[in-house]
Amino acid sequence: MTPNHIPQVSERRAALAPYNFVPLPEQVVPAEPSLSEVRTQQDRYHTERFTGQIACTLTSESPLFVRCGLTPQQFAAGLEAKDQPDFFFTASPDTPVIPGSSLRGMLRSLVEIAAYAKLDRVTDRPRFFYRAVAAKKDDPLAEPYRDQLRGVKAGYLAWRRTGWVIVPSRPIGSDSFIKVREGDIPPSLDLTRMNAGDYHLQSIDVSFTHKRTPRGRTVVDQIDRPGVHTLAGRLVTSGNMIETGGGRTRSPRKNHIVVPEPGNGELAIDAQAIDDYVNGLSDFIVDELGPNGVLRDGAAVFYLDPGKGAVTAFGHSPNFRLPYRFPGSQRAATPRDFVPADLRDEATIDLAEAIFGYVRGSLQKQGQEQALAGRVFVGDATPDPGQGDLWLSDGPITPHILASPKPTTFQHYLVQPDETQRSLRHYASAPDADTAARGHKRYWHKGGDPAIAMPADQAAATSDTQLTSIRPVRAGVTFRFTLHVENLSQIELGALLWVLRLGGDPAYRLKLGMGKPLGMGAVRLGHTVAKSLRAQRYAALFAGDTWASGADDQIDAELDAAAAAFEGYVLEQSGERAKGYAALDKTLRMRCLLALLSWPGPLPEQTRYQEIERGPRRENEYKDRPVLPLPTQVVGATLSAAELAAKGTPGRQAQEQRPPRPEKPAPQIPGAGEVFTATIIEADASAAVIAVPGFSAEQAVALLSADVADLRRYRVGHPARVEVVEVKTQRSGRRLLVVRPAARQRGNQ
Repeated sequence: MTPNHIPQVSERRAALAPYNFVPLPEQVVPAEPSLSEVRTQQDRYHTERFTGQIACTLTSESPLFVRCGLTPQQFAAGLEAKDQPDFFFTASPDTPVIPGSSLRGMLRSLVEIAAYAKLDRVTDRPRFFYRAVAAKKDDPLAEPYRDQLRGVKAGYLAWRRTGWVIVPSRPIGSDSFIKVREGDIPPSLDLTRMNAGDYHLQSIDVSFTHKRTPRGRTVVDQIDRPGVHTLAGRLVTSGNMIETGGGRTRSPRKNHIVVPEPGNGELAIDAQAIDDYVNGLSDFIVDELGPNGVLRDGAAVFYLDPGKGAVTAFGHSPNFRLPYRFPGSQRAATPRDFVPADLRDEATIDLAEAIFGYVRGSLQKQGQEQALAGRVFVGDATPDPGQGDLWLSDGPITPHILASPKPTTFQHYLVQPDETQRSLRHYASAPDADTAARGHKRYWHKGGDPAIAMPADQAAATSDTQLTSIRPVRAGVTFRFTLHVENLSQIELGALLWVLRLGGDPAYRLKLGMGKPLGMGAVRLGHTVAKSLRAQRYAALFAGDTWASGADDQIDAELDAAAAAFEGYVLEQSGERAKGYAALDKTLRMRCLLALLSWPGPLPEQTRYQEIERGPRRENEYKDRPVLPLPTQVVGATLSAAELAAKGTPGRQAQEQRPPRPEKPAPQIPGAGEVFTATIIEADASAAVIAVPGFSAEQAVALLSADVADLRRYRVGHPARVEVVEVKTQRSGRRLLVVRPAARQRGNQ
């Protein structure tokens, strides 16, 4: 059984991120057995099932953007999607349209979570590799990496009809490769030095001699072009580490490698090792060496000495990336490995698939058709007329750069039953027994006016290949769209209603479109359901001046019954009722979802990206591998005593099996005369804006004026201790606290 994530991560070990996860279900809730009848009779309306329309309104609560695709002319001109700043449209770029496919995807993803659906659309790419060259001893990867690299040898690749082999280098004593100081390499070799602006990976044929250092190591003594010295070999360079130095301008590396000429014998390379290597190539290596990396006849290569059998790992430098291989596996681990098999079994049809349909990736499932048509049809959303200017800005803006997800940050993406750094689970841990994927990834809200645009000076200093342009609609724009539903059972209708009602709850917002990590795409939904009475419609189709709709919107009791039936079905089929849960929103899984959808979201400082160089001391916030807590912990919710006991594990986690903390009182706006300390979120020559503890910037801020303080010492991101002078309420409802510097605290006399 998969262990559960730490219920409460200690403050010193808690990580920050703009995302979090809804935990995986313990078991999948299947579709109702009656689905088989519907799938074979999709040519008719079933009177015992629900058919009708759901008219929806969607209001953007933060800037929203769905990119328009390239025209054939733009594509032919070599433009990329990132070069197209227009919002999706159908008639005019001035009229934004939210495509039905985007709306459908948003709704389906939430139904999958609420209905405990399976996760079969999980990739087996990328393959996971790791390097831990300079990792501290308490890093969970340090010891296994160093242990394996003690057996690294060097040689040369050769292609044979049976596949790739390695010809080991001619050893110098017990060494198959030796180091050479860059300062000892003469200009005659035309080496591009590590601190040169055009530095790149190089492989140069050389001749050399060697010597022993006082510590007994064999190194290069003299080196030059082939034929000058007695020994022959290859000078091999690797990365200079400047690109990962956080602004470092000079390389910390001083040495390169010399591989002696080929010796005797051949070692076969395991076919899986070839596959793992190619699939695990970094962008840097692809840019330098091409899509196959070092795989070319005669190339110098470094490999793990297999002893007996074939080589299972190799790379272009001695400190190459090793594949994560969990116990019993002969290949690099993938994301799919860490989703339990019963949660991704194609043979199971879940509620989300029953409602929205599916297409299987394989025809090999006996007794099951490849596809099932969906019974929910989502139209495009168009803006209401008369809303004035719909756009966030007059023209396109350049948003902050968002990199691709980094699932190799295993302390975030895998279940961690223990927060201790040395005990963290990673991709070489046993799936199911030791860890699993954290679950469904979702992004936190950041209020109605998040920081989206990159400062102009920063954009000017950034490569154009990393930048994009967007033209979002502003917050407060209302769109309308229609859902057509056919032949939904009571439970299936209830699943859809559960999500739609969640979207209309004032406490929550859904997410849509691009820029989610920046806080974009928060939307609120409203909906009205009308049932289609087919018999009545066709009986009176021509009875009036217009087509008879046969619509019945007086069905509140029927809709409430459907929502209740859905909750009861999921609680029963998922095993949550057996745990004592009487309501779906009380389960830990749903509480995590609701935390992630809560509006306006946690304080921005709680949901920012961690940084490699943070603050004046340039601290690397990743270095100790802090653990991402549960979403409930981020928003300050507590777990019950039963949940703490169930989520705890023996040993190191015994301290976590403690009574729950008392419920935190709701935050209160400080009154006149009260003193508090909080983070400065804006500052200029006239005033400093300070956060109010427990409230978002949309709810309350404190204003410190230059009239009462020397603002030169107040900097964004730093704490400020202030005293409240006056509390005002703005038209928007936001509370504005007028403050002054608090008196200095004196020590005990």
